[in-house]
Amino acid sequence: MAGEVVFRQLVCRWPECGAPFVICRSCYRGQAYCSERCRQKGRRQRRREANRRHQQTREGRLDHRDRQRAYRQRRREGRVTDSTSRTRRCSAKNILLEKFRRLTAQPDGRQGEDEHAGMVPVEPVCIVCGRRVAFIELFPDRS
Repeated sequence: MAGEVVFRQLVCRWPECGAPFVICRSCYRGQAYCSERCRQKGRRQRRREANRRHQQTREGRLDHRDRQRAYRQRRREGRVTDSTSRTRRCSAKNILLEKFRRLTAQPDGRQGEDEHAGMVPVEPVCIVCGRRVAFIELFPDRS
C-alpha cells in the first residue's frame, strides 16, 4: 500500500444531483461538487440567497432604490420616436439553437440537460487528474 494512490469518495453537494464521485488525496482541495456545472449552480444559488438577505436590510433597500432611479433616468434619456418593424426574422441564433436541441435530444425524446442521465457505472477515476482508483479511503479526516 506504500506506493498506491488513496482516493476519497464524496457526494456532490448540489441538492438536485447528489452524485457520488472520487478524488485522489493529492488533488483534493475541498471540492464539494462533481462537475463544473454543479459548482456553478451551487454558486448561483448562494449568490441569490446572499442578494435576498441584502435586499431585506435598510442598506439593500436604499441600493435598490438608487439602481431603479438610475435605470429610469437612462430609459427617459434614450426614448426613440420611430417604431421598428414587427416582422420576425429567422436568425442564425435560432437555427443554431434548434440544431443543438435536436443533437442533444435523447432517444426517448427527453432533452439531454441532465449530465448524469444514462451514465453507465465504470471504474471510478479522479475527477481532477483522471487517475484510476486503487484504494478508497473509507473514513477520511475532515481537515
